[in-house]
Amino acid sequence: MAMSEQEAIASFRVMILVAKADGKLHDDEKGSLSAALEGISLPRGTTLKNLLDEESNLDAQLKLIASEDGKEACYTSAFAMANADGDCSKEEMAIITRIKASYALSDEKTSVVGRLFSEAKDTVLFSNIKAINDPVKRAEEIKEDTFKYAVLCGVLGAFPIPGLAIFTDLAAVGLQVKLIRDIGQYYGHQIDKAAAKSLLLGVGVGTGARIAVTNICKFVPGFGSAVGAAASFASTYAIGKMAVSYFENGCKVDMETLKKAFKDDEKEGKEQYSKNKDVVAAKQKAQQKIIEQLASERKAGKISEADYEKKLSELA
Repeated sequence: MAMSEQEAIASFRVMILVAKADGKLHDDEKGSLSAALEGISLPRGTTLKNLLDEESNLDAQLKLIASEDGKEACYTSAFAMANADGDCSKEEMAIITRIKASYALSDEKTSVVGRLFSEAKDTVLFSNIKAINDPVKRAEEIKEDTFKYAVLCGVLGAFPIPGLAIFTDLAAVGLQVKLIRDIGQYYGHQIDKAAAKSLLLGVGVGTGARIAVTNICKFVPGFGSAVGAAASFASTYAIGKMAVSYFENGCKVDMETLKKAFKDDEKEGKEQYSKNKDVVAAKQKAQQKIIEQLASERKAGKISEADYEKKLSELA
């Protein structure tokens, strides 16, 4: 069942309340939410600035979400907002607990989400790529890998099944981390997951805000799964270009320079998505059942996060 536009806006307000749980919306949180919500066609009378600046009542917003899928998506997105970028504070956990109680969500449902984020945080996909000294050949390999991963992440970003979509959203972040590590190895650099993830967070990708917003958008006909596909494709494309710049300069590029370049590359990535959306759609159609099966197995705990991400990476 699709979420209504009203339920989606209420869910966005709940996410913002999570971000404000300590009493203030900090600049980095505001930036992450702004980037995540950018490009979404909000209802008339609702602006991004209003959403970020207004004072909302949690219980009132929760009452606006009536569908079971909407309730589960709201909880999952709020959990992502609180947990994806680090430890969940006691203030954030208090809101998560209130959402669970308000919607009478079972321990079984909520524990799956907790397990997912905990295991995703610690998973490291193995890479074994030999360095390439020839700059032309290296650039060709990186360009090919970046495009393949951008297409796959576009497919994952559009995954439209409530209760399973958060698994593909988090897996897309894992694949983006892997892309950075792979590109590093092409240059002869070994970079661990923590360092790769810090690069993503530094430019605003892989944040709880992006995961939370995408998890809602793909279930709303007015927003559409294309929002998730385009955003995931474009960010992955930009990550590939950002990683090249980072490693070509000996890992000594300052974060502000990378962030500015990433924004420009992400715009280019959106243009590339427009040119290749038929490729993404064809891959989605061909692999939808496989991805759904893998996400179902992951949710049931039949496969580990590492095996899940590995099997998905093999679809690229």
